[in-house]
Amino acid sequence: MTDKNTNIQWLDSIRVMATLGVILIHISTPVVNMCWNKNMPYWWIGNIIDSTVRNAVPLFLMLSGATLLGREYRLKDFYQRRFGRVLIPFLFWLVVYIAYWWFTRFAPTHPNHDFAASVQWAVQLFLHEGISKHFWYIYMILFIYLIVPFLGKWLKKLNLTTISNILLLWALLAFVCKSTPLNMYNWSVDYGSKFLGYFLYTGYLVLGYYLYKLPVNASKLRLFAGIVFVLTIAVSAETTYLLSTKAHSLDLNMYAYLSINTIIQSIAFFLLFKDFTVKNRLISTVLRAISHYSYGIFMVHIIVIDVLYHNGIFWTISNPALSLPLIEILVAGLSIAVIFILRKIPYGKLISG
Repeated sequence: MTDKNTNIQWLDSIRVMATLGVILIHISTPVVNMCWNKNMPYWWIGNIIDSTVRNAVPLFLMLSGATLLGREYRLKDFYQRRFGRVLIPFLFWLVVYIAYWWFTRFAPTHPNHDFAASVQWAVQLFLHEGISKHFWYIYMILFIYLIVPFLGKWLKKLNLTTISNILLLWALLAFVCKSTPLNMYNWSVDYGSKFLGYFLYTGYLVLGYYLYKLPVNASKLRLFAGIVFVLTIAVSAETTYLLSTKAHSLDLNMYAYLSINTIIQSIAFFLLFKDFTVKNRLISTVLRAISHYSYGIFMVHIIVIDVLYHNGIFWTISNPALSLPLIEILVAGLSIAVIFILRKIPYGKLISG
């Protein structure tokens, strides 16, 4: 979901980890929601896994910042290239998801529906869920792309010290706004909250650009970054438990993508992989292939999860320590297969993502 012409291996590695992380969020969150105060050993497994991958969405944005900011663009070329690569596949998958939800949700419960009822249902689905909840990211990135050329031109005029100060102010603003409900899914009300969210998430692009340009020896920082990353997992998991216990209901504020803990976790993960080289040719080829399919995998994986669920393949098939890795492999593998097949048909590369 970033510039695929930037073929730096460690960026591909982060993109792959972010892609797999998004899938893991969507299959582990049900464990957290369903097992609280019912099966706490299972809940802890889901909680720790979920706490590990909260950096997935921020990493996608940081990759966009690292690969897109700091360049000179002709506006027409940039918008044609970006929106062609993102908007056209998105419109295709928008239709696919409407059709899929229609067949699986609407038609079975409305046997006597007419065309007008179907249209009304689709409009309400868009207004209240955005067709599919993970599409919030695409709406946001399309908006952010509008300002990327101008943001990049502005950042090029600043030194890294100034940018670091801007990032500190951004983190402070994110902290101040942590109790503000951000409307990322609903298109019927509260547009001010939605655009505040878009503005705050743009900070991750600046963060990615900053870390990419930061002249540090990444290999010397790797151990420290790894320790910090592990500590953020522990902080997220333990604080989520303590806050939920105190509230007598699940409190998942530590999972928020804009929480200070998640910002630190994203920085640590980025530095952990920065300039890291995979020397095994087979592994590097696989990473490159998954990275190349990342946008398509992101778009289709919710349908794959839903199909598996309706065929009895859910985390409940086993202890989540076993079922979640199995389902992760199934969802990722099937998503890759779908995109691979789509790309083999005429115009498939244009629409698949």
